[in-house]
Amino acid sequence: MSRLAARVLMAAAWRGVTPCVMGFFLLLYVGIAFGSNEPLTSLMAITRGNFPLVALLALVPLNGAARLALEGARFFRRRGALAGNRIDEAGGLFDDEVTLPAVSPFEAETERLKSSGYTTCSGENWLSARRGVSIFPARALYLLAMVLLFCGILASLTGRVTHRQALVEGEPLPKSRDLVQRVVFKEDPGLFLQRSLDIEVAGEAGGVRHFGLYPPGTHLGYYLYPRYLGVAPLLRFSAPDLPGGFEQYAVLSIYPPGKEDSLKVPNSPYRFIFQMAAGDGPDPYATGQLTLQFRLLKGDTQVFAGSAPTGGEAAGSGYRVALPEFRRVVITDFVRDGGVPLIWSAGILFLLSLCWFVPVRLALPCQEMLFARQDGAVLACSRAEGGRRAHAGRFHELLDQVQPGEEGRA
Repeated sequence: MSRLAARVLMAAAWRGVTPCVMGFFLLLYVGIAFGSNEPLTSLMAITRGNFPLVALLALVPLNGAARLALEGARFFRRRGALAGNRIDEAGGLFDDEVTLPAVSPFEAETERLKSSGYTTCSGENWLSARRGVSIFPARALYLLAMVLLFCGILASLTGRVTHRQALVEGEPLPKSRDLVQRVVFKEDPGLFLQRSLDIEVAGEAGGVRHFGLYPPGTHLGYYLYPRYLGVAPLLRFSAPDLPGGFEQYAVLSIYPPGKEDSLKVPNSPYRFIFQMAAGDGPDPYATGQLTLQFRLLKGDTQVFAGSAPTGGEAAGSGYRVALPEFRRVVITDFVRDGGVPLIWSAGILFLLSLCWFVPVRLALPCQEMLFARQDGAVLACSRAEGGRRAHAGRFHELLDQVQPGEEGRA
């Protein structure tokens, strides 16, 4: 590697890059939070349309890739040195390096190292010893996961496409003939959630698919993210000045109880404001025992108000409102997002990294030593990934044995 390329790699792998970038976005998030009710959504929208911010965020996966390349190169060079290859390049690869006089008889310490649990390897003018298992695979998986995670975030920010649609029982999914057969919402305490949602879809070619809250299912290349629940009552309405009446399934986002939604009656001055009545018993959306409260406005003036259960009606002052049946509705985001597979892959790698790191670090920490004659002296090197204090004690005890009182720090 040329000197210029090495300097560029070192600069790109600087450990401060990721904390600085993340700190900047945290400050930006805090600033946005003072003026927005949805600071995260606003931050994503600002970043998506701002090339300098996207370029700044891209420094994080670049930094992770550079650190992976640099640490991988150091790991394999160190392993090569411990195997006796290119020992002259061992300088700078270990945590501790000590220069001893050339007459230091380190070769005689092989048995002492073996008795301490080290596996030794030796050749002409060199001796290496190591014990335990390296955590580098966990480190490599972690850095690769960081790269994939932020590449996924970048892909989501710059290429995400979202369409919000209402999935209604008895009606097909958008752009297909797959039919939403039923929506089941029920109490189902789990590890993270207290309720479960199941959207049962009959495929055009046969078979049944089920979509839940998470992980998202896919449809025609889109991920399905349920956002809100609602109902679609069959609304039959008549008024003195509306002799033909009105009948239509009204898609209303009125769950949970207390939330309001409105419906404009086409070609008329009338507008409904609906609300689901709260109850003391089981969840009305889950049981299907709904009572809808409504207000009827003509222009800006309220002319009628009342409530009716599904299957019932209300009438007065010449107005009649009937709700003979209803269908459950799930307001869903259809999202085309190339970053999702990268983010899921990153999550898997984070888990694998943790599964390697914890048992190795606790039970089999890696410790390495190298002694080599070069340039009229002996270079003694030591490195430990765990149990550093005990390893340092053994290393310095060994130095005292081979050259008592005369070692000097390089």
